[in-house]
Amino acid sequence: MMGSQMPQPAQKPPNIWALASVTYGAVIAVAIISILAYYYLAPKRTATQQLTDAERSMAVGSVWIPIYPDGTVEGTASTKHDSTTESSLTFGTKDPADRVLSFYRAALKKGVFRFDTVAKSDGAWTVRSMAHQGKTTVVVTIHATSEGTTGEIHTTDRDTNDKDTRK
Repeated sequence: MMGSQMPQPAQKPPNIWALASVTYGAVIAVAIISILAYYYLAPKRTATQQLTDAERSMAVGSVWIPIYPDGTVEGTASTKHDSTTESSLTFGTKDPADRVLSFYRAALKKGVFRFDTVAKSDGAWTVRSMAHQGKTTVVVTIHATSEGTTGEIHTTDRDTNDKDTRK
């Protein structure tokens, strides 16, 4: 009986829809697990940490100045004299003055700011910089206090246009 072999039954093709549903189900499960893991394991941020640099900046005169990250704005003012506009912003923080000074030294070396100089007089540090091709002067003055640091950002904008626009 060598020549009589039993016929093999035809092999059934795999169910492609079952394979696809298992694969997509696994992908969806991994995505959900990843989202939940991120939500529960990612470090929580406070509202001030989530602010971008642009949102932590404020217009003082004609320039946008970064506000010290742990600083609180205490007041702003602006006055116009002929062709000059002077603006100021005062702030306070519990951080030491040297940290605030380092922050503003670095900030006034970026973007539109040029010619950074630092001086100390009467117990206060002053960082001076220029912007807008010398038309704007920015001076940041930092004072150490018993509670931390207070500071003032002062800008002077000069209008080089001599025409009288009030007519």
